[in-house]
Amino acid sequence: LTIWDSTTKKLLVNFAIPLAIGGLFCAGLLYHHLHGLLAPTTLIFYGLALVNASKFTLVEIRYLGYGQLFLGLLNLYFIGKGLYFWAAGFGILHIAYGIIMWFKYERNN
Repeated sequence: LTIWDSTTKKLLVNFAIPLAIGGLFCAGLLYHHLHGLLAPTTLIFYGLALVNASKFTLVEIRYLGYGQLFLGLLNLYFIGKGLYFWAAGFGILHIAYGIIMWFKYERNN
């Protein structure tokens, strides 16, 4: 199968748009010295990118995105604890996702 096809292009565009907008938004937060909002913002925009791109990949990506969104929104109420939420979102959630995917798709192969 070809890796670079129209579905791959759609996946990348749908993932890149929310991620790029989130990066620009974070640059604005940095410019205005709103450092406490960076962690929740990155989690939220990454979650939006995953949910948006999930239309072109496995359905489990959508649930990973929902988890990132939940953590980002929760982090808005615990400003200053961003490192813990990053560890949970970019660490624990991804490890759990990887374990689930391994058991679901690779374990019996």
